Amino acid sequence: MKSRIIFSDFDGTFSEKDVGHRIYTHFSGGENLKYVKMWGQGLISTRESLTREAALLSVSEDEIYQFLDQFKLRDGASELYTFAKKSNIPFYILSDGSDIYIKYILKKYQLEEIKYYTNKATIENNRYIIEFPYDNGDCTRCGCCKGARINEIIGENKNSWEIIFIGDGLSDICALDSADIIFARGDLLEYCHSKNIKACEYTDFFDILNWLKTSE
Repeated sequence: MKSRIIFSDFDGTFSEKDVGHRIYTHFSGGENLKYVKMWGQGLISTRESLTREAALLSVSEDEIYQFLDQFKLRDGASELYTFAKKSNIPFYILSDGSDIYIKYILKKYQLEEIKYYTNKATIENNRYIIEFPYDNGDCTRCGCCKGARINEIIGENKNSWEIIFIGDGLSDICALDSADIIFARGDLLEYCHSKNIKACEYTDFFDILNWLKTSE
């Protein structure tokens, strides 16, 4: 019998809102939206979009952290992680956002032990600087490719795992080929429907938690 492993997106998935998008939009006065549109049309990569968006910002660390205090986790997120931990189900967050807010929000909810992979952001002299520490292999779309991260973590033992992926947006597309079970909402669910990819719709993480409990 295969062992389960869970990979979850962060923005709009583990977190209730798309935190990264709101940071860029708020502190750029919406000037970033032209780049988001270009990214959605496939005209620029995530790395190019995020680099351009970050260059628009003039913000201090205090301003960022004050802004972050408004954001919450999706209902059931903590409970799902707690269940996974007690059940010895490995749980990872994969994000094409940045660590500056993921680390802060996880700590706020006392979940800083969760392992996450994402892009790196620092603030120097009120400049929001984003870096991309992960090699994405053949992927030219992503900053931190979720498919590449899954393959790295699983390694050569893919057949030993039942891979569960949870997402909500187009930045999750690269994870789909690696997943055995997909939980989707929003743009990701629409994409799965358009490509005839089997996906389970969810509203919150209690939906996924109930599925885990009843499918053991």
